[in-house]
Amino acid sequence: MVRRRILRWCVTCAVLALTVFAGASAVASTSAPTAPPLTRLPAGQVLLIGAVAHPEILSVANLQALPAHTETVTFQAVNGPQTHTFTGPLLLDVLSQAGPQFDSTIKNDKLRYYISVSATDNYRTLVAYGEIDPGFENKEILLAISQDGQSLATAGPRLVVPGDMSGGRYVTNVNRVFFEKPPL
Repeated sequence: MVRRRILRWCVTCAVLALTVFAGASAVASTSAPTAPPLTRLPAGQVLLIGAVAHPEILSVANLQALPAHTETVTFQAVNGPQTHTFTGPLLLDVLSQAGPQFDSTIKNDKLRYYISVSATDNYRTLVAYGEIDPGFENKEILLAISQDGQSLATAGPRLVVPGDMSGGRYVTNVNRVFFEKPPL
């Protein structure tokens, strides 16, 4: 009985490992949409690409044209807790303007998508679309263009994820927003 459980556990682990490695291979072999090199973007501009009808390069002026939201947040950073006030458009509004390419024939297709947000130093984090969708979590994640009243136009916007205890997803100097569904 114990040997059988151990054998089942080993087989389950082996299948899981093969699934993970196969998935990693599929992701590695999937090519991202053709996009201009990030090093050529002027400071403070954001490349918005992926499964959207209107990929574009956004400036802070483009982001200022969207409805502004203000969030005062506290999060844990390396040097202890930080509290800041950020202003900028909702990530949902930025993506909605680009026209996400959901398949209406698939139930809750939008829950299969993620947003990868990258910075000029190649730091990157992910946000699930369901986190920002008004019909699901409805989290007011910002692509902030000011921090504590100071413009972020020169360095670039900052991803702000209210409710996160740690500042790991508070990406500074954002230069790319990639919207996609993982291949499976």
